[in-house]
Amino acid sequence: MAKRLIFLVEDNPGDVRLIEESMRVKSVDYRITHYETADAAVTAILRCGVNGAEVPDLILLDYNVPRGDARDILSAAAKNPALASIPKLVVSSSVAPRDRDQSLAMGADCFLNKPLSLDSFLSEVGGKIVELLERHGVSPA
Repeated sequence: MAKRLIFLVEDNPGDVRLIEESMRVKSVDYRITHYETADAAVTAILRCGVNGAEVPDLILLDYNVPRGDARDILSAAAKNPALASIPKLVVSSSVAPRDRDQSLAMGADCFLNKPLSLDSFLSEVGGKIVELLERHGVSPA
């Protein structure tokens, strides 16, 4: 079976490694397309499904990234019909209810606050990735 394609928008290399480890811990067979800025992610999001461009199995993004934020990326995803059924997970250090509410209103399936402990991060983020993939009919392995 093909590896799950994860579209990851995260500017912190440490968090990228933690996300990768969380998927390994939960036995997700994955490959990542990684973007560090909102504008690069928006450009890629708008291309998904166009002229054979790959469509990810999951979009995972940090709320605050350089040159924009999750709202910009979720807005672009909402404009691309190829991404209508793709799960979208926002993982952020933001605890502002407004950020969570806006993300969910703009199409995110889930908004997770970045857990503070390593074990919690690996378990919660990895578990939510598996849950969203399975909920959308995609086997994580």
